[in-house]
Amino acid sequence: MDYFDKNLKVLKAHDPALAQRVAAIPFPESLVVETSKDGYPVPKINGVYLHSAYKPLEEARKSVHIGELAEDQRVVVLGLGFGYHVHELLMQTDGSITVIEPSLQLFRALLSCRDFSDLLTSIQFYIETPPAKLFATEDPTQWNVFEHKPSLRIAPEYYKNLDQCAQALQVLGSNSLRILVVNPIYGGSLPTANYCADALRTMGHHVESVHCEDFVDSFHGIHKVTSNKGNRQILDRMFISLMGQVILAKAADCVPDLVLVLAQAPMSPETIQSLKKLDAPIAFWFVEDFRTLSYWKEIAPLYDHFFTIQRGEFFEELAESGAHNYYYLPQACHPQTHRPLDLSDEDRERYECDLSFMGAGYFNRQQSFPHLLDQDFKIWGTEWNLQTEVGERVQNKNERVSGEDTVKIYNAGKINLNLHSSICHSGVNPEGDFVNPRTFEIPACGGFQLVDERSELAELFRVDEEIAVFSSIEELKEKINYYLKHPDERLEIIAKGRARVLAEHTMAHRMREMLIHVFANQAQALKQRIQSRRDPVEQVIEEAGEGSSLAGFMENFRGVADFSLDTVMTQIENGQGKLSREETLFLMLDQVVKKED
Repeated sequence: MDYFDKNLKVLKAHDPALAQRVAAIPFPESLVVETSKDGYPVPKINGVYLHSAYKPLEEARKSVHIGELAEDQRVVVLGLGFGYHVHELLMQTDGSITVIEPSLQLFRALLSCRDFSDLLTSIQFYIETPPAKLFATEDPTQWNVFEHKPSLRIAPEYYKNLDQCAQALQVLGSNSLRILVVNPIYGGSLPTANYCADALRTMGHHVESVHCEDFVDSFHGIHKVTSNKGNRQILDRMFISLMGQVILAKAADCVPDLVLVLAQAPMSPETIQSLKKLDAPIAFWFVEDFRTLSYWKEIAPLYDHFFTIQRGEFFEELAESGAHNYYYLPQACHPQTHRPLDLSDEDRERYECDLSFMGAGYFNRQQSFPHLLDQDFKIWGTEWNLQTEVGERVQNKNERVSGEDTVKIYNAGKINLNLHSSICHSGVNPEGDFVNPRTFEIPACGGFQLVDERSELAELFRVDEEIAVFSSIEELKEKINYYLKHPDERLEIIAKGRARVLAEHTMAHRMREMLIHVFANQAQALKQRIQSRRDPVEQVIEEAGEGSSLAGFMENFRGVADFSLDTVMTQIENGQGKLSREETLFLMLDQVVKKED
């Protein structure tokens, strides 16, 4: 009997994103499912039975034992199989558990072969979830782990990476990194660069930024020097070369543990190669549409880590280009910036409306917005044709809108329209995948949005519960009218959407995930690198132990630049009274050193 439809119906209500993923794949033909001696289905992978071929339920009852859980601790199961052990664990814990399983295909087979519907709502699933993403929101110190040994045997690399990420998280949580962030000269990724730096500082890291935007006037100015295309290209190359020297000079001062470069930063291949001499990972976050901007083909293979807001087809093209270690990392909000505001009467009068839009006048927006002019509709942004009916609704006359004013716009509008840009569609892009920053920023501000359907959206939000979606301009018009008439539903979606972004989609979450991924297989090397440059005085105090007499003596030297044994000897020589035990030991050490010299 096939239980898939029954299980899927329950899963859709419990975890719609996972249900959508598993519904999209067929039953794995390579998976062998045998019937145990007592009549239960048992999967067999690469010759390994994931449960007893005789009595899987009895095996689970005999092998599964979970001790008393500490406060705030929960059961985490590594490996799902066909869930016999999970069923037993649920009976023993009398509550919910978390399951981490690296194979979506195995999960698909389970839903077909067993009636799991009564258990699905009690389980938090991480299926084929990258470990770094998992630890962006999870705290493994609160886990009581049960290992399903057969699952670990058939997927050793995944569980090895899980362990490496946990180690990296521990090192990152107890040490401060030096991180160099390279900003673009201008453009949409510039705010993202600043949010990254701020989030990393909030996480306790020492962050330096290369403020390439300080050179924006020079960048635009050289284009005014000549109208000759060839000469302009020469000047552009010379400017990028100069910016490379600026970046290298900043890096030499910072001596970073990680260099993070944002999309459209002025980084030539030569600069990237020179930065590698620092022996620190160099990561690039390409927060752009790979179909629109293709410069990634030249630089992606050069970076140690290449982060993207798209996958699927993009990953295939990255592999063909010779890039390695590419990783999906969607955009996010910055709660310190994107937050609810108590607007003044003046701001309310300026920004309040039934329908608002903040963004550039891309082709599909210019084509779609004439259909919305029967609404109380205000538009902000640049690159709009102000001589059209739509242009008459542009409030800022194509002048740049500050980040502060953007937050006010998101706060004031009853409905914030979020139509992703397209240069080749007249309305909604039917193949739209990545999710833009405002998708997260609007709910973080406590605003309500209507966003066009995107393939990545369902994994980030519960559609129609945490976010409202439209798939055509006709549907958009219907939903605008509907939600204007149902303010209570708007408020409910706002509350749930904001809770979701603050719990999972802040820039701090993304930076944590990025750092875990980068340092997953080099956590101990990172720890040694950090310790090698630590203040020697602090090291001695830590080794001696707070409160010890040696630690108390060394406190006299905390913060002293270029500390050495001579520093201690100078203080002893200038001191008065009887020598302390510590001073006597340092005098003896000084004599030993002098004899060796």
